[in-house]
Amino acid sequence: MDVQFGNEQRGIQSATALKAVLTEAAEHQALVFLVGDGGTLTVGVGHPTHAVLLFYNPKAGGPPLHGVGDSTADSAAELQPPLTFDGRLFFDRCALPARQAHRAAQFFFESGGGLLDSIVWEPEPTVMTSLTTEPGSLA
Repeated sequence: MDVQFGNEQRGIQSATALKAVLTEAAEHQALVFLVGDGGTLTVGVGHPTHAVLLFYNPKAGGPPLHGVGDSTADSAAELQPPLTFDGRLFFDRCALPARQAHRAAQFFFESGGGLLDSIVWEPEPTVMTSLTTEPGSLA
């Protein structure tokens, strides 16, 4: 399985190597991409208490998914510090305990792309845009 974060890409062969990469990336509050045959799991690491999980498998044809930590959390960031990875702010509802996210990454690695059942996964919201052209307008 390949791991990408920042400008680095590495192949990992063991759970110990995965743990080392997650620990190293956490020094920078970063997104780590685990890329395998079963899709890509993105783990936001480096927040003092929480992490985020995103999953995408274009081969399966389903939508991208994100893990839900607290479905009742307000959309405004209330965690301190905010849930930010690689400069991207995430909603508090996506905040999972860091240990749970690390277990999910471990499971993804060991199972060759499986998602941990103890996490609630929901589709990423889609942004819909439409272009309206009226007679006489340039489009």
